[in-house]
Amino acid sequence: MNRRHFLRFSAIISLAAPFAGIALNASAGTPYAPDQVQAALAAGKAVVLDFTASWCPSCQLQGRNIEALRAENPAYSEAIAFFDLDWDTYKGSDIAKLYGVRSRGALVILRGDKVLAQTYSHSTKEDLKTLLDQAAASA
Repeated sequence: MNRRHFLRFSAIISLAAPFAGIALNASAGTPYAPDQVQAALAAGKAVVLDFTASWCPSCQLQGRNIEALRAENPAYSEAIAFFDLDWDTYKGSDIAKLYGVRSRGALVILRGDKVLAQTYSHSTKEDLKTLLDQAAASA
């Protein structure tokens, strides 16, 4: 597919998605706010930092998988705080540098001052479940 076809196809999907019930921006968490992250960590919760981009298909798949897992197991939402960091805003930021995040689709899971896990997009639903189970169990 050449660039012209890709752009045309993307425009058609973007315009048709709302009418077809397609969610283009799957989001697993709330927008990143440093004070909210610190408050969640201080309260003893695990924190998932999701470096995502609205235009990234693998990020959106990962977000939908996390949403589905949270719907299947409400305990995740009780034990874990989920935060989305827009890649276009946070790439190269201090927080990205702190955790060595170099690409979109990264998940960083924190508990207190420790990194419990870090992964990049293309995580299967089963892999994500394992990570969320680990984060929830560390409470």
